[in-house]
Amino acid sequence: MNNVLIIGSGGREHALAKAFERSPKVAKVFVVPGNAGMPSNKIECVNIGITDFPVLRQFVAENHIALTFVGPEVPLSEGIVDDFNAHHLPIVGPTQYAAQMESSKAFAKGVMDRANVPTASYQSFSAKELEKATAYLETQSMPIVIKQDGLAAGKGVVIAQTLEEAKNTVHEMMVDLNSPVVIEEFMTGEELSFFTLVNGEHIIPIGFARDYKRAYDNDEGSNTGGMGAYSPLQWVDSAIEQEIMNKVLRPLLAQLVKEGTPYTGVLYAGLMQTPNGIKVIEFNARFGDPETQILLPLIETDFFDLVSAHLAKKQIEVKLSNKTSLGVIVAAEGYPQDYAKGMEIHFADDFPMENVCFAGVAEKDGKLTAKGGRILMVTTQQDDLISARKAVYELLEKVKIEKSFYRKDIGFGKDLLRS
Repeated sequence: MNNVLIIGSGGREHALAKAFERSPKVAKVFVVPGNAGMPSNKIECVNIGITDFPVLRQFVAENHIALTFVGPEVPLSEGIVDDFNAHHLPIVGPTQYAAQMESSKAFAKGVMDRANVPTASYQSFSAKELEKATAYLETQSMPIVIKQDGLAAGKGVVIAQTLEEAKNTVHEMMVDLNSPVVIEEFMTGEELSFFTLVNGEHIIPIGFARDYKRAYDNDEGSNTGGMGAYSPLQWVDSAIEQEIMNKVLRPLLAQLVKEGTPYTGVLYAGLMQTPNGIKVIEFNARFGDPETQILLPLIETDFFDLVSAHLAKKQIEVKLSNKTSLGVIVAAEGYPQDYAKGMEIHFADDFPMENVCFAGVAEKDGKLTAKGGRILMVTTQQDDLISARKAVYELLEKVKIEKSFYRKDIGFGKDLLRS
């Protein structure tokens, strides 16, 4: 029996903890710091800072941790994997240098260029190059995509519809936030996310998902960390998967190996199927949130075995359920800007608690309360997308949180038509 450590505190980490908890080979799942909704028979939360590497290493040694799985991007960009590797402690995630595939849009674009990976045409600018960025915008057609170059919790992207909006956006990012920017062409097509576990050039495909970034129905409102997701995508066939493997992942990973900086850990490719084939929107260096919460329940392969095979570069067949998994985020009123906090969370007596992943929650007087922008995610696995939609929205009727909201259109519209 093995003990596992997960770094992070959100819904993604709760889903990871549940996946390890299902393995008969895992005795205990520790989550640092976790949240008040996570604890169970096998899951225990530990209050250690996620970048306090010496204390984390000590915890790993004292609790005989077989492997550590990093959920969020911040400890990766701070170098937790380098630190653990230096002490020969098994850990899932990229090095600080390779984590720039997520933390630096310009770095990722550079690697893609050298590897001939298809992506949107772009130009990058340092925080001091406002005049150059503004002049470049004046030569481009609208809409155009402007990305803050750095970690922005999934929210540092603006699709500017007019030149005026584009100029205001670069001014805010470059002057007010002192951030470099990447300006790139606006691509049209179908978006999809592809998740893999990568170790050098060893790839274990996990699956596809689609998430919903905008706060409100009909893709209105501000960009968020994600308001819902579903998997699989019925329109994604083996030919599309092979195109992604051959034109995106294999050349990209071979390039990183060639440059002496092999990638390890989760590689999450945000992609678009354009009229000219698959193109990369962005890469993330960890599992997506909320995609993890709906993707992991579909994995029938023992999750501890799967992650162990990744670390050892061993082949393993990932068996996925043929069901459709769908989830909807319940968020606090005001999210993704200033949001309400402190509301009590109530479930109907017959609510199946295995169908919820907790994120921004705390405990007060023995009751769960809301403390984050995204409070929780309700998920379900059903025979098809229509059944999954129906089931999840029926479950949401059994969750009562004042000053909260959720999208009513997850898996609906064109998604339902294409399923």
